[in-house]
Amino acid sequence: MGRHEIVNELIKAPIRNTFRRFGYAAVDLRKDVGTGMLLPGHVKRTLEELSVNCAVDAGANQGDYSAMLRRIGYRGLIVSVEPLRDLCEVLAKRAAGDATWKVFNCALGDGDEIKQFNVCKAPNLSSFLKPAKDMEDAVANSDIARTEIVHVRRLDRILSEVVREIPAPRIFLKMDTQGYDLRVMEGAAAIIPLIVAIQSELSVVPLYRDMPDYIEALAYFRKLGFAPTGFFGVVGHRKTGRTLEFDAVLVRGDAGS
Repeated sequence: MGRHEIVNELIKAPIRNTFRRFGYAAVDLRKDVGTGMLLPGHVKRTLEELSVNCAVDAGANQGDYSAMLRRIGYRGLIVSVEPLRDLCEVLAKRAAGDATWKVFNCALGDGDEIKQFNVCKAPNLSSFLKPAKDMEDAVANSDIARTEIVHVRRLDRILSEVVREIPAPRIFLKMDTQGYDLRVMEGAAAIIPLIVAIQSELSVVPLYRDMPDYIEALAYFRKLGFAPTGFFGVVGHRKTGRTLEFDAVLVRGDAGS
């Protein structure tokens, strides 16, 4: 970076930070700006329009998404679910002091069991599934560093324990489970009528073995009555820039009734 670029960055950085503190962003429209930055606003509108009172963060990692929900004004129940012990410890500390933010150290799936979990060098890429053949070429630090034995639970059984105090639960389910989102939905079968909207991370090019691509996933959600309201880029190929994954927000057809 040359002297001119350094000076420009020193001027721009404080301006960007000031905007962010007040919930705004300054965007250079001459550059290719990722659509992921628009996701929080879309989620905020979805939560408000559908009167959501329970938000589930499946694959919560260290709690960044759950914390984002609080920043955009959501004050209802948050249920954060994270299988890795070290990440869940950080998550629990962030949730401490917030009586309506519950944390569960387990994975979600279509049954209650104990299972081996693949932990990648980049923890946010960890999954029950093994990386696809070309994933390391596409995404950095995606190779498996170790494995961990985790507890798997059905979401409908977890929520039966925590939503009893909510007279009429209206659930927003965010899933970031690295190829396992449809298994999570299968484990939520008993509460599908209570789920008014979902956010799922979908793969254009499957990054894990035996996972569905975005066409299969969208067809699955459509059968359950969910239709998309927004698509937001997550990650592109580190060499070509082609979209690999995106977040889809989908709303159940009768959710507003």
